[in-house]
Amino acid sequence: MNVFNINLIAARRRQKRRSARMTRLGVYSLIALAMGVVMLYYVMDTKVQQVQAQIDTTNTELSAPDLARKKDRIAFLEQQTATLQPRVQLLEKVHSSESDWIRIISDIGSCTPADRMWLTQMTSQRSEKAQTISFRGLAFQQSDIGRFMLSISEHQDWSGEPSLSFTQTRVDGASGGQVIEFEVAVPLQSVIGSDLK
Repeated sequence: MNVFNINLIAARRRQKRRSARMTRLGVYSLIALAMGVVMLYYVMDTKVQQVQAQIDTTNTELSAPDLARKKDRIAFLEQQTATLQPRVQLLEKVHSSESDWIRIISDIGSCTPADRMWLTQMTSQRSEKAQTISFRGLAFQQSDIGRFMLSISEHQDWSGEPSLSFTQTRVDGASGGQVIEFEVAVPLQSVIGSDLK
């Protein structure tokens, strides 16, 4: 045997050992990878089972008779709310205008000459942007009607310039004397109350 052959044997042995090491490393890597996949599968399967259990619990709770009654009650209340909402809005508008009407009626009462005239009717006509209040009544003299109109015009915060719609002299059935029937129209500065369309 020569020296060259001995060196080849040593090189082949080193190569065989390196190949064996690489093979072992590959096998161990495959085993580790397989164990990692198995563990990952186990963890994912556990999570899926937990989520499925939560879904089953939630479905059981949702199908409970007590919850079905509550859902029916909520649906009924929502329907009632939708039905009553326009009425509530109307009442809110009426309530918000209540103090304005009280003030106007109080001012009209203070503008009416005591024992000289009396009001028999009050009507309100309105559109979206304008409103007029008309007062009908009886007076003993034309000057009382003039004083009434002048007193109203002093309340500029709510009234516009009053206008006399008509006057008519007639005999009062109770006293037998003459009285003047009249109507005064007062435009309001702003619309009050609710549109009852």
